[in-house]
Amino acid sequence: MWAGIAGAPVNSGSAFEIAISIHDSVYNTDFASEVIPIFPNDSEKTSNAIEAHIIDALREFSSEHLCKFLGAGITMSLLSEVRPAYFPTI
Repeated sequence: MWAGIAGAPVNSGSAFEIAISIHDSVYNTDFASEVIPIFPNDSEKTSNAIEAHIIDALREFSSEHLCKFLGAGITMSLLSEVRPAYFPTI
């Protein structure tokens, strides 16, 4: 299975919406979108919360459906939100 992962701040920056699309390289098999609270004054805690949510969601799907993920596509906007130090020009 493959995953496509996107995310963006919502509610005036007080929360973060994460969307995960799972597909078998041809057909979309599942989709989930969830809004999680973030910590505006603590970017490391926010990054950790976003990462934990994504990893937990993928592990749960993998366990429930007895499958493995071969890869994931992640939007640059989500990547720069989670690890901004790695992308200083974004």
